[in-house]
Amino acid sequence: MKLGKELKLNLNTNYKTKIGTVNNKDSKSLYISLSAWGQINEYDEEKNYDSFLNGLRKKIKTTLNKKINENYFYNDKYIVDLDMRTSGFKPNKRSYMSCELTLFQKQFLPINDENILDNSKRILLDVLDVIDGNKYFTFYKTKKYVEPVLSLNDE
Repeated sequence: MKLGKELKLNLNTNYKTKIGTVNNKDSKSLYISLSAWGQINEYDEEKNYDSFLNGLRKKIKTTLNKKINENYFYNDKYIVDLDMRTSGFKPNKRSYMSCELTLFQKQFLPINDENILDNSKRILLDVLDVIDGNKYFTFYKTKKYVEPVLSLNDE
């Protein structure tokens, strides 16, 4: 018998987003997952992008601390897993980024409960604001890079 449940959410055109749980009948935790392809805005060989990602992870945790609804989730008990490989960063090449938040519930409600779903969406939108607020990357739903086309007015 399958106990897990996953719901795809289309909250942003540049990210794949979903929420899920391993056991929807007795949901002690849920995960909020988002993924996208990041493209460097201005490539700099001297820039330490690992420190940027660590800072981004920290900003996401700070946002969770401020925005998590303590009626439904523990605000001191969560996991933030942000993954993006920095070794292959190049101009005009997109790199895969995934972020998974694991939140632990107080009331063990199923993920399709209206309060859990609304709170999860709100948290996801707050995290997307943090990620989109960075100055180094622009994120897209697909890997395909389209070269900008020069118009006659640009010449």
